[in-house]
Amino acid sequence: MIFDGSLSSLLAAAPVESMRCPTKQQVQLAGDVLFRASAETDRVDVFIGHSWSAGRWQKFLALCLFFNLDLAVSCSLGTCGVAIAALLGSRGMTGLGGSSLAMPCLVYLPMTVFFAVFFFGQKLCERRSPSVWVDKLCIHQTDMGLKAEQIAALPVFVARSSRMLILWDETYFERLWCNLELATFSRHGGAEKVELLPLWLAPWLLFSILSDLLSATIFEVLEHVFPNWSVAWMDGIIGMAERVLGHNPAMLKFVVWFVIWMISSIVYLPASIPSFFSFRMKLRNHQLLLDQMAGFDVRKAKCTVPTDREAIEQQVKELFKEEHRPMSWLPPEGVDEGEVSLDNRLNRLWRMDPLDSFNAYIRGALRENVITQIGKELYVPWRTCLTAFLPMIFYSLVNVLGCDNGPCETSFKLAGFSSVRQYMIVQSIGWVLCIVLAFPLTYPTLLQMLKCALSSGCPGSVQLFLAFLCCPLAYVYCYICGSLIWASLVSLVQNYSPFQLLVFMLVMTLLVAQAGVFSFPLFLHLQGRHAFVSFHQSKATSSNPCQVMWLFIRNSHLKHLPSRCIRRQTYQEVNSGFLFDCA
Repeated sequence: MIFDGSLSSLLAAAPVESMRCPTKQQVQLAGDVLFRASAETDRVDVFIGHSWSAGRWQKFLALCLFFNLDLAVSCSLGTCGVAIAALLGSRGMTGLGGSSLAMPCLVYLPMTVFFAVFFFGQKLCERRSPSVWVDKLCIHQTDMGLKAEQIAALPVFVARSSRMLILWDETYFERLWCNLELATFSRHGGAEKVELLPLWLAPWLLFSILSDLLSATIFEVLEHVFPNWSVAWMDGIIGMAERVLGHNPAMLKFVVWFVIWMISSIVYLPASIPSFFSFRMKLRNHQLLLDQMAGFDVRKAKCTVPTDREAIEQQVKELFKEEHRPMSWLPPEGVDEGEVSLDNRLNRLWRMDPLDSFNAYIRGALRENVITQIGKELYVPWRTCLTAFLPMIFYSLVNVLGCDNGPCETSFKLAGFSSVRQYMIVQSIGWVLCIVLAFPLTYPTLLQMLKCALSSGCPGSVQLFLAFLCCPLAYVYCYICGSLIWASLVSLVQNYSPFQLLVFMLVMTLLVAQAGVFSFPLFLHLQGRHAFVSFHQSKATSSNPCQVMWLFIRNSHLKHLPSRCIRRQTYQEVNSGFLFDCA
């Protein structure tokens, strides 16, 4: 099918009376419009590999994530910094206490900038945007003669690309043409220049950010409904705790701040309910990706035109002959006696059938590289966790500068601090520690709990209930960690003693160790990978691309067929019509 904004109808196999079928000239014009969006080039920065059966908007969101996420985060942080400078310049350090301007200026404005740059950031960097190869634009879709010629030269286009971006969905490794693209680039660029981006990642991250924005909004609404509630409830909590613990000021202060921070965890209860569906989807799709790569077999891949299978498989064989295999297959230099078994295993792989060699390459080197990029199914990068909690990070500024939505001169006294300065410093330190040590633990904890619940072997309804219960429990656990931070910190400042210092250091040690536990498995994986397999990037990139092109160019006129590319900002313009629609 061909969709175009300038066409008033849809080209289909059989016309409907209520729908006017476009003419041949209109169809040709639509193809020309697409093709003219690209330009001739000698090199391409990013070759995009994708399956045409995947959704168009999924791919668009993935491209936004790949190209615009870092810029969106930077712009939102910059906007927040400018807003802070403007507010402090006009109102002073304590002038925002109880102000209604803090939330719109420090949370909603930066997040608006984040989403605007995330979806339209390619417009901001048009001159410096990388060149991108996308089949729908760089191969003519309606000129059948030119299309056949360009498809025949597809390996040449792949070999002329600096990086390969795979927009993965569950059908990608089932497509033989996709596997040919991957094999060609692996021969020329190596596994480390292949970046795999699952199509579920962008929707999952955006959903997590929106959920966190909802939680920050609920937090602010509660602050307006119950101004200074945290300090107003202190006397009541102290009274109840004193009846149990006796008169111990340091212990009572610890309990009060622990309870107050735990009460604030209710803001995440609404977000935890839909999180069940998004995290279950993430867990299943991530596991599916790794399982597909672990059991990859190019012989089982599907080919739309059966007559193409033999030719494509022959090209893969040419690429993965012994003399043409990627340099990442080479054993490490200076192998000692402890690595003899690995050396023998690599030698056996080196002598196997070329198609089996390609299978082993996907199952081994490429899969290892993907794990280093996105981790295993239970791993969420620390940086991704911080991005998902970006709204709450901004809200911490509202809480500190807004003095718990009350006058700063009143709030610091009610909270038991000696000055506004001490109050704000302790608040700032507490939020920073929570952002670094508590919030990022939520997602790995939730995935671990979901994995246990879904593999528990309980009856279906019980298993579903346990999995659903994991979401609020994960957020509660995150706030338990945050409560320990706040309770030990405030107790240390307001009731200093060597014992309180010891308690604070113990809490910090436990939280740092806990954070290390979630990242340590990946660290071990990376260490093992670099200890046993040496990816010689300089050697891989030193291979002559002309050798790769010679494998495929049997007709001399294809040697001079120009490669084409689009600029990064183009995919936004074309995507509104038909960039990734199926043909």
